[in-house]
Amino acid sequence: MKKKLLGLTMAVIMAASLVGCGSGDSQQASGNAPAADNAAADNAAEAPEAAENAGEAETSADASAGGEINTADITLAYVPTTMNNPFWSAMMGGITSQMEAKGMDPATQLVTVDADSDQATMNNYVYDLINQGVDAIILAPMDCTAVTEALQACADANIPVINVDTAVDRTDLVISVVASDNYGAGVQCAEDMMKKLEKGSKIYVMNQPSGSACVQREQGFLDTAGDYFQILGTSDTSGDTATTLPVAEDAITADKDIAGFFCTNDMAALGCVQACAAAGRDDIVVYGVDGNPDFMGYVGDGSATGSSAQQPSVIGSNAVDAALAYLAGETVETEIVVPVTLITQDNIADFDVSDWQ
Repeated sequence: MKKKLLGLTMAVIMAASLVGCGSGDSQQASGNAPAADNAAADNAAEAPEAAENAGEAETSADASAGGEINTADITLAYVPTTMNNPFWSAMMGGITSQMEAKGMDPATQLVTVDADSDQATMNNYVYDLINQGVDAIILAPMDCTAVTEALQACADANIPVINVDTAVDRTDLVISVVASDNYGAGVQCAEDMMKKLEKGSKIYVMNQPSGSACVQREQGFLDTAGDYFQILGTSDTSGDTATTLPVAEDAITADKDIAGFFCTNDMAALGCVQACAAAGRDDIVVYGVDGNPDFMGYVGDGSATGSSAQQPSVIGSNAVDAALAYLAGETVETEIVVPVTLITQDNIADFDVSDWQ
């Protein structure tokens, strides 16, 4: 169990949409799911069938306008960016736990797919889920723009989508966005870095423009830091350790006065940690975002400076609540923001970092 609670989930309604970006038994999507290279025309041809199947979901929502729903009749789908990342497994744990708390059986009422970080694959899986007639989809896009066609197909089929972690561009096509306070994560990292480094210190930023969550984290950092730092450069390393490592090595070689790295996720930060170690530079501060248990050991021993930790299981449980509330005809908040907490060597003992917060 956690030694310290990160705080209650805050439901916040905002006037504008988010700015456009890391166990339990489940039922894997069957072999009927189309491969990524299937022609779009094949999926489009199935639209009439999808609409007919989805009619059941629409009828269910209409019939339960009184706020009651028979959860035993509901099938949810979980469509994460990839399952090759413990963040998404932790989120699924929150989904399955909340389903069980609502009297549902995840083994038979939850369909999961693995897009393997490919948006075309994800879109094709969504088309298949529409044809299967699932009642609601919990989805985290790989590409916030390229997912639009799949979201439109869901809207046309009257299947609600709960958008988790990374806001899609077309938030009008989803029921709710359930995500961490990504902007706040950037703010936390900037504030702590400014305490540790002098004004004018040289830093480098590793970002991921394809994800709105990462864009928000970077914006929060930049807005807070203002002109306090001299930014040597910014690189899109897709949140990948292997991609980030050579970029960080080059940054360290190019300017011996570099003092810090800000990364929009922990796996990119890990690449910076490795580059600093290879260069023998234990004086460079490194910040990430996620609170990945695999990264926390580096924070604990001082190799990394800090990470603004997310609560993926809380995001998952809130997504289930939002989906079921919508199907029951209840009003659902358009944006549900889950708090983050900066974990550094100073406070890491207050948390159980063997698992996600």
